[in-house]
Amino acid sequence: MVAVDVEPTESKKRGFWLTAFLVLMLVANPFTAFTYFSNPEAIIKVYPSLSEGLLYFMGILAVLNVVFAIAIWTWKKVGIYGIYGSMALAFLINLYIGIGIVGSLTGLIGVVIIYFTTKNRWQLFT
Repeated sequence: MVAVDVEPTESKKRGFWLTAFLVLMLVANPFTAFTYFSNPEAIIKVYPSLSEGLLYFMGILAVLNVVFAIAIWTWKKVGIYGIYGSMALAFLINLYIGIGIVGSLTGLIGVVIIYFTTKNRWQLFT
């Protein structure tokens, strides 16, 4: 038998804040999607400029956010890019339906969290 020298690979450590944010996304987004799909009338009543089609699109974005969070959890760059795109679309939709600039900007906090929790781990993503 021949001994093979195997170099240990770099350990992938997600860190507390990235883990916490991903878990939050994996809990909140299915709930959000369920709410959008099961009771669109209540949400449209609160935001009358929001069409039913746009609401369903936001529900699809919430489902995609779950997929993107799982991708980030499994160290895929596509998840990070997907979250950025999804949150940018949500920002524009929030402006369109009249949430206002401050309320819409708070929706971009997730982008900041993802950026700062992944920038030092970028080389670990494929």
